[in-house]
Amino acid sequence: MCSCNYTYVGPALLVLPLFFISLINLFVAGPPLKTIVLDSSGPSYSATLPYLSLHVEGSSAKFHLKPKDEMTHFFVVTCYTPAKEPPLYLDAQVVGKKMPRAASTALVSTSTRPDSEHVSSVQDTHALQMLQPLLGYSEYQVNLKAYSSASGANMKEAQLPSMEFRVTYVPTRFTYTQICVRAFFTCTSICLLIAYAVAMCRTNTLLEHGQLWMTALLVLLLALNDPLYIARVYLGGDQLMYTASVLGQILFSGGLFLFWLVYADGMNSTELTRPFCSFYVPKIALVLMYVAVSAAMFILHGRVPDRIDVGDSGLDSSSAQLELVVALSASLIGVGVWLSCLVGQAIYRLGWKKVEYIYTEREKSFVGITMVFVILWLCGHLYRAVHGRRGSWMQLQLPFLTLTNSYLALLTHAFWPNEGRGQPHASDPEGGRADAKEQGLLDDED
Repeated sequence: MCSCNYTYVGPALLVLPLFFISLINLFVAGPPLKTIVLDSSGPSYSATLPYLSLHVEGSSAKFHLKPKDEMTHFFVVTCYTPAKEPPLYLDAQVVGKKMPRAASTALVSTSTRPDSEHVSSVQDTHALQMLQPLLGYSEYQVNLKAYSSASGANMKEAQLPSMEFRVTYVPTRFTYTQICVRAFFTCTSICLLIAYAVAMCRTNTLLEHGQLWMTALLVLLLALNDPLYIARVYLGGDQLMYTASVLGQILFSGGLFLFWLVYADGMNSTELTRPFCSFYVPKIALVLMYVAVSAAMFILHGRVPDRIDVGDSGLDSSSAQLELVVALSASLIGVGVWLSCLVGQAIYRLGWKKVEYIYTEREKSFVGITMVFVILWLCGHLYRAVHGRRGSWMQLQLPFLTLTNSYLALLTHAFWPNEGRGQPHASDPEGGRADAKEQGLLDDED
């Protein structure tokens, strides 16, 4: 592989793909969410679209939704009653059908009644909101019922007043753009993995630990690019595939964090051996904590960015959920602080000018492009925090995916096997170990 000065070229190779993907997001993908607003004129109202119909009669309202060729991933139904009206309690249930004449399957229920088992996430008696992921059904029906009292013997059906109904969903234009970009990155990562494996097989020396790390990261990169995304869209949604995709992304993050900590700590050490208990175990424990908490939080409570309003997730409603949030934040902060201390320690001990001459090109490239990657990643989350809600996380999915793929491509170039390197000279038995020491990734058994 040709040499590359990562001090100057690395940041450009990370920023330029972000610029192009931002243009695609703006001019090709379009907005990630689309909202249909229907205003009923009283207890009798009907509206029909090719993929959606609403029928209001007395105390009942029914939505019929056909997501094919229009809706993807999920839809959100929101109902607003006039605030000046007397309290009106709404019950809602979503059912799905595989075929038009097939039996209905109950999916989710919610209510604005405080004594109900399924309380709406919007804590307002004048509003009801429910999110329904697409689960492979060809039709979905949302049944709403209005009551004049919360509970008890006096609980009676009430006429629906003039109301506002909203249906929010992910349009196909945005999803198809995601499919094209993810398919491109999946193909490039597969080609990169194959080329890297062939290059390792053609070397005349023992494989370095850094190269084994890169092979593992390239395999996990396939999970991050989510090849199951296309299958989920084609099937109209699949919860098992979605769960597998998210867990794969969590594993990639954990693997990348562990690689950062091991490599950065190896740069600081002058010893050729790495005691497993003192060198690896603390890092593995911290990363396992992050992976376990992230997986538990997703399985138990879903993914907060999938919600229209982050505040609706009710993070403070459960002490167990709050503990998961604290543990997840602590693990992420721990990784960030530890990595910053390791890199800062290396620069402080040797001085920045000495770092430029003493560290290998591979180590300097790792520090340089990782710093740029982390800065751009934090800027993306800062943008999300400032301009959050209304699908901003979905708009940032492609930029984050592009940034990560570009970063892994640069790391792969830096760790590319050197085909011209031969075996260590017989008079220099430590030559191979010296080269391996430069990678900062030796085991105690080497």
